[in-house]
Amino acid sequence: MSPRAGLALAFALLAVLAVAALYLAPSLDPPARSLLALVLVVGVGVLAFILDQRLMGPAAQLANEVEFQARTKGAQRGLIRPGPHWLGALLPAVEALVQVLQGRQDDLRQALDQATAKSEEQKRWLEVILVDLSEGVLVCNMSHQILLYNQAAIRLFEGSDALGLGRPLFNLVSRAPVLHTLDLLQHRRRPASDDEATVPFVCATADSRLMLQGRLGLIKDANAKITAYVVTFSDISGRIAEIEKGDEVRRAMTRELRQPIANLRAAAETLAGYPDMAPAVRQSFDQVILDEGTRLSDRLEALAREYRGHALGRWPMADLHAADLVNCIDRRLAKDRALALTLVGIPLWLHGDSHLLMLGFEQLLRRLHAKTGVAAFDAETMLGDKRVYLDLAWEGPTVSAQQIEAWLDEPLADADGPYRLRDVFERHGSEMWCQARGGRAVLRVPLLAPAGAPIKGTAPELPPRPEFYDFGLMSAHSDAGRLSERPLRALTFVVFDTETTGLKPSEGDEIISIGAVRVVNGRLLTGETFERLVNPGRTIPKDSIRFHGITDAMVKDKPPIGVVLPQFKAFAGDAVLVAHNAAFDMKFLQLKEKATGVAFANPVLDTMLLSLLADAHLEDHSLDGVAQRFLIDIPDRHTALGDALATAAVLVRLIEIVETKGIATFGQVMKAANMAAEVRARQARI
Repeated sequence: MSPRAGLALAFALLAVLAVAALYLAPSLDPPARSLLALVLVVGVGVLAFILDQRLMGPAAQLANEVEFQARTKGAQRGLIRPGPHWLGALLPAVEALVQVLQGRQDDLRQALDQATAKSEEQKRWLEVILVDLSEGVLVCNMSHQILLYNQAAIRLFEGSDALGLGRPLFNLVSRAPVLHTLDLLQHRRRPASDDEATVPFVCATADSRLMLQGRLGLIKDANAKITAYVVTFSDISGRIAEIEKGDEVRRAMTRELRQPIANLRAAAETLAGYPDMAPAVRQSFDQVILDEGTRLSDRLEALAREYRGHALGRWPMADLHAADLVNCIDRRLAKDRALALTLVGIPLWLHGDSHLLMLGFEQLLRRLHAKTGVAAFDAETMLGDKRVYLDLAWEGPTVSAQQIEAWLDEPLADADGPYRLRDVFERHGSEMWCQARGGRAVLRVPLLAPAGAPIKGTAPELPPRPEFYDFGLMSAHSDAGRLSERPLRALTFVVFDTETTGLKPSEGDEIISIGAVRVVNGRLLTGETFERLVNPGRTIPKDSIRFHGITDAMVKDKPPIGVVLPQFKAFAGDAVLVAHNAAFDMKFLQLKEKATGVAFANPVLDTMLLSLLADAHLEDHSLDGVAQRFLIDIPDRHTALGDALATAAVLVRLIEIVETKGIATFGQVMKAANMAAEVRARQARI
């Protein structure tokens, strides 16, 4: 008989006895009733005893056993079974559950043992690597406390009491270069490649005993949150001393050569003052002066080249992005809220010591502010003669070469060492000058081109988008309205570009990226950008991936267009929208109006049509073609933000050209652009 049937039978018997007692009780005499009551009480007691022994007791024992198994996380013994019971299928089910729990705990213990063994092995490897490294390695938390260091660090800092777990890093090395490098990594305006994951710098020990070359990298957790950083140090005091010694030798030689040249020049002036000197004598003096002057000048130039090459080749430097450098300078200037530096144009890569350059440009800007009273400056990088020019521009008077020379001889503030401002720029092979250009003053500072890659990219050429013009679509955005009489240079433009799954917006292709940048008063504001990846809700064809490099994995966790488009609308505001081949991008935006509730009523200007106005005789008006004509480099071609930056740079140049053709207001340019579009469309049909 099953436990369930036995339990049911017991309760059935109890019920029968109860009914019988109720039925017979009235007809029984008192002794019989008492006997019947006794039988009922005994029956209930027996039933309760049986239930306790076969059901309640085993259930309590089973509960205690399950609690024990859970508390011990799967004990290494089986489940202790209760004695005779009426638990039925419950006991086998609990036994199976306990076996599964023990199996899982066994797997977990095995995995934990393996992970511990692997961690110990990696720790041993790390210890071996750290011991073998010649550089001192320190790992610090974001409070700059030392968490780990190797034997080389002990040797480098000669067992200093300041070196120890939990001790502040800045008791060992100077604070400013480390904080600057950390700030540079934390505030990059572009994603870092593997080669850019660490940044070199130069600093001194806290006691100024050694000059160190460091390299700093960030440590991030699984959520990409910065939790610590690792920094390596090596002693370069000998190299620095050698450089400085060479500098002094060359400076001394330069001074020694300049005096003879001055004497020769004085002799020439003397000869010129005596016109009655005999011709033969005069000719011999003239020849001697010419030969000596040429020889000494050549020697002086050779020494200067040798000095620059010696300093540039030995001083620790690295490639850095102009946006990162300008960003750091601006943050230092903003501390006293007196000065502002705005990055305009397309930022380029350059080569140098980022910390010294930051200090040098900061001091230059403060001197310019004190001299001219100007508080707002623009910074722009340009290519020229295998150099990268960093131009500082302002509305105001220029400064003389004599004033610049005086500034260069001043000590460099906040530097680790007795540097002059001149030392910073000479080590970067730079001789700056100031000139007036376009109604503004410009201080041009030539800097070194990046060493890690050529200035021009080597990406394969890809075909441009086909020209796309929709008169019905663009007519809604061609009315200049209240902006009609505004000069082009007085407008605010938002230049944008989209990357898409394909070229057919009406056949299901979707936006996968939007990038934009502002152009205000003829200045490309690189610091005011918009960049978003978009989940298109469909797969990205391989044919389009080769253009933009955006894969399904990259957009998998990104927001849909319904989230991104309102963000872009907020960024654009009421500005004039600008794009190259604008009808293509605007078609994608128009098709999403109903689904997102976002409509763009902004006027739209097409740089492809502006190019037609500027150079109607040319055939190639693609973005690549126009950028090449203007010598505009596109470092991130076929990315939404990279193409938007290139289009913005093209816009600034095209505005300069159309103004020379008498097209100066927004109304004039929109009218001329529409006419150019109609002509272009007719030519295409023919």
